[in-house]
Amino acid sequence: MAPWTIASLLDTATGYLREKGSTSPRLDAEVLLAESLETDRVRLYTEFDRPLSTEEVDRYRALVARRAAREPVAYITGRAHFRHLVLEVSPAVLIPRPETEELVDIALQSLRRRPLLGEGVGGPLVVDVGTGSGAIAVSLAQEAGVRVLAVDSSAEASQLAARNAVAAGVEGLVEFREADLLTGVAAGSLRLVVSNPPYVRTGDMASLDLDIRLYEPASALDAGPDGQACFRRLLPAAARALGPGGSAILEVGDGQAGIVATLAREAGFHLITVHKDMSQKDRMVEATLPGALAMAVEGLDATNTGLLKAALREGAVIGVPTDTVYGIGAAWDSSVGVRKLFEAKGRPAEQPVAVLFPSVEAVEEAVSDLDEACVRVLRALLPGPFTFVVTTTVSRPPDVGSVDSLGVRVPGDPCLSDLLRRLDTPLAATSANVSGGREVPDLSGADPEVLAHCSVAFRGPVARSGDVRLKPAASTVVDLRPLGEGGVPVVIREGVVQAGSVLERIAALF
Repeated sequence: MAPWTIASLLDTATGYLREKGSTSPRLDAEVLLAESLETDRVRLYTEFDRPLSTEEVDRYRALVARRAAREPVAYITGRAHFRHLVLEVSPAVLIPRPETEELVDIALQSLRRRPLLGEGVGGPLVVDVGTGSGAIAVSLAQEAGVRVLAVDSSAEASQLAARNAVAAGVEGLVEFREADLLTGVAAGSLRLVVSNPPYVRTGDMASLDLDIRLYEPASALDAGPDGQACFRRLLPAAARALGPGGSAILEVGDGQAGIVATLAREAGFHLITVHKDMSQKDRMVEATLPGALAMAVEGLDATNTGLLKAALREGAVIGVPTDTVYGIGAAWDSSVGVRKLFEAKGRPAEQPVAVLFPSVEAVEEAVSDLDEACVRVLRALLPGPFTFVVTTTVSRPPDVGSVDSLGVRVPGDPCLSDLLRRLDTPLAATSANVSGGREVPDLSGADPEVLAHCSVAFRGPVARSGDVRLKPAASTVVDLRPLGEGGVPVVIREGVVQAGSVLERIAALF
């Protein structure tokens, strides 16, 4: 009999594994042969005709027999690929799936949009619940550089995940804890909870693929009669452990997104987003609590400022104090951010937003086609509680002004001026209330459901007795476009400053 070669052995093993029910028989055959020969799959093809020794064939047959019994390849090799990682796995943990890679993508997007400003004080602000192999926790630590608490009720799983953190070089960023869900986590101490919890109905366990049913841990799969047992416990626990504006991002089973979204609302979450997986199935539920992380502008060191600038480029919305009412803003040149600004307020698209600038010089630099008469008014009356509508065709996202006009503001609030200078970008902005609702003077009265859209809300001076903001009134809006044709400005909205007063001041300039 001719000796076995790599080619003949692969062909035989592929046919055998196909008969035994493998859905990827050729891939399985190649991975297992590479494992038994301690080489890689590419090398198999470069040595296709190499004869194999009896010992090599016997070693391979043993692995193929395990796979024929439906043991997952990852358990046979002890390794699973996940994103950029090669993870150690065992029957103590679920084998990480591609859908969970997408869960990590959503979490990374959240961290970019809602950066962990002030991280480093206290414990980790991100938790991976039911960490298993540590795939989620290690990926977040490695790719976002954040500290993560990885929790699992299994000591064996926690120990395995800790080894994966060491192998990835992030053992200093990931803390492991053996616990039930979020037991022991202080109330309000977290910013983000990520989890791929059990979500299989007990009645569906028997119909799972044999590879899963016979080998993967049932405790990481079975979620009770309706598949919701873990969600019912996890969501209220997450709502307690998260601070204002904190988010939970959960992987869910087919057809469960609507139910989980309802459970999230019942637990106190407000802003709910359902994300689809690569198969266009509703697979991830992102739920955010009302409110937002509150901080002072003075708390923005160089690191935090850099994170916030990047977040604004990603489409973040932030809460800002002004010299009139409390507001929310987004980078004026971010289409995503401006769209989220409208969503947060529920503002009709036909009502464009104005733009906040740190100085008149910044207005002139950004809006380079201002006419001379407008510039004279801006220089004379700003900073101040005015929004001036000017003619311009400078490129910007839709809804930031109209096609040929823009509302510009240079607020007199020193806190906001400082913030705008630090961010080095103008902000498209509006008041921090639901469209048509009551405007408020400072952060303390801002609508928590509007703030849920914000990555951070900056504190300004609290409005005291006698403060003009207590009225409260928005900025006075003046249309300067008629000046370009020798006409008279028009007061569109009377706010803090009366119409007659502002028109007199403008008239005195000409």
